[in-house]
Amino acid sequence: MKRKLGKGNMRLFVLFSFLALLITGLFIYGIYTAFSYDKNEYEVASGTFTYDSDNSYVKLETDGILQQRWDKKYYLSVTDLTSKKNLVYDLGTDAIMYNENNMYLKIYGTNYQVDSTGKVFYNDKELEVSRNSSSLFYKLDDRKYLIVSKTINTENNEINTDSYLIVNIDKSGNALLLNHELNVKTLSTIILKTAGFDFDVANEKLIIPNSKRVIDLKKISGSSNQYVEPEPEEDEEENVDEPTNNSSNSGGSTNVGGNNVGSTGGATGSAGSSIINNSTINNSEELNIVKTAIVTSVVPYTSYIDVYYSVNDPKGEYISVFLDITDSNSVTEDGSEAEATRIILNKDLTRYRIRNLKANTQYSINFGYSYASADNSDIILEDIANSFVAKTNKDQTKINITKISGRNIYFNVTFDTSYSYESANVVVYSDNSVIGRGSVNVTEANRSSGYNGIIQCNNDLGYEIVLKLEDCRYDGESIQSNAQTKFING
Repeated sequence: MKRKLGKGNMRLFVLFSFLALLITGLFIYGIYTAFSYDKNEYEVASGTFTYDSDNSYVKLETDGILQQRWDKKYYLSVTDLTSKKNLVYDLGTDAIMYNENNMYLKIYGTNYQVDSTGKVFYNDKELEVSRNSSSLFYKLDDRKYLIVSKTINTENNEINTDSYLIVNIDKSGNALLLNHELNVKTLSTIILKTAGFDFDVANEKLIIPNSKRVIDLKKISGSSNQYVEPEPEEDEEENVDEPTNNSSNSGGSTNVGGNNVGSTGGATGSAGSSIINNSTINNSEELNIVKTAIVTSVVPYTSYIDVYYSVNDPKGEYISVFLDITDSNSVTEDGSEAEATRIILNKDLTRYRIRNLKANTQYSINFGYSYASADNSDIILEDIANSFVAKTNKDQTKINITKISGRNIYFNVTFDTSYSYESANVVVYSDNSVIGRGSVNVTEANRSSGYNGIIQCNNDLGYEIVLKLEDCRYDGESIQSNAQTKFING
């Protein structure tokens, strides 16, 4: 006799079958995804310029190989000719290759080309475009774009470049602008202009001036941008009655606009500028008194960060304008965050260089101002206009072995010109034991050809030879360098 399944058992059977199908589907999808990457190898010529996944620039001194792996990221492999060491750079899920000796720009990875009519063309793998193109526009990823044009600039020419520009937008609408000659972080809304279109960066909109067409780029594969255009407040009318005189002149009314204009903030917060509109002259003329304080852009280097700002304070209402800087990785002995270092800025200048910073380090920076309370002038208040995070570049100092003869090791040291050490030593390790040491001529190390030196070792060379840059001093302080090279004495 056949036994029928009860309702409860039937439900369990259906649920189990559904879960089995779901797991099988996910497994098949995972296998498909893992093996659906671009398996081609692409040759990259020496002299090519690109950026890695940390937005640090990479310039090839020798030919390299670009290949996508199963994680969908592109990796650039370069063999150092002197040390024979293989260097691998993680370029992320898309890569832009620029070589000034070639009229073509190469794009790798999934991207969407947008033309002036709003049509979208899907591309993947390798794409070669002419740098002489009048205007080309690509969406590379969420909040990441590429402009190819003969000229790329802003209205006020604060940004003025050519050939191409990578635009990396944070969730607050600020932009990191990158190419072979530019590395700028903007902290205000900007519109990038080319011969064919305007790009409203914060709003992710492509504007075609000739046809007045506006293309919403967020609709292409979505966007995690959280920037919201500030709504202007309505002007308030204030009637000011003037006393009549013997000539029977009647008093009029003066419209005094009152609003609050905000700007975009940095990567970790919001920003704003204070606006005050008031006062009249002789009860008949209108005067708009405006005070503003805002950061316009941030440019990181290896040992310093340039902060560009603008202060307009015609009535002298700002007691001070300042920067508060904190090393994001620095903590006190009790484990709490380190206290910020405050720098008072000159209101008449537009740039401040924050010096003596560590390479490849993230810093939290606040830009603010202080002013007297309207109720009590003895009370000093502070407001933060911009909050952002900036990371210094990696130290590009290099050390290479050029020749080995007996116990003599010949080497070359080239300093990062923006992070030049005051003194440094080269230490030779043989199978983890120190067998030699020599000082670096810092003057020659700062030249493009670098410093060529020789160390006569105390003992015979072992199997693994490592040269490290040690005892480095920068601005009077001891600095730990990561520059080293390895040689297998086979």
